[in-house]
Amino acid sequence: MHYALTWGGDPEDLRITTSGVASVEDLDAMMREAVADPRWHDGMKILTDHSQTDWAVLGAGDLRRRGAQLGDMADAIGHQQLAFVLGKVLDREIAKTLARFVGSNVGIVAKTFTSLDEARAWLRREPDLADVDFP
Repeated sequence: MHYALTWGGDPEDLRITTSGVASVEDLDAMMREAVADPRWHDGMKILTDHSQTDWAVLGAGDLRRRGAQLGDMADAIGHQQLAFVLGKVLDREIAKTLARFVGSNVGIVAKTFTSLDEARAWLRREPDLADVDFP
């Protein structure tokens, strides 16, 4: 999987763009690089564009492992509002399954979308906690 971090935007503080085939190792490297950057701080609005990434290769064991990695990084991650853009319905369901493995261990409030416009509209307002995919 390839990824790029772009700092700044409207309304996002950080845009993460991925492509290729998702892997737990690459997702972990991506997140570790993001939180290690001095621009990372609590309360960010993060747009993650996975619309060009294939998540179908990730099984339940991979998602459990990814959830544990995020739990281990909870302090570094802090509290963030995160919009995931995923290209396929199956990828959205996989992301929602990952959310169940993460649970409330990480301070992320997140929702999945099929378009960048929808994701940005959601990032512009306070999230309705009754209508999120994480936690």
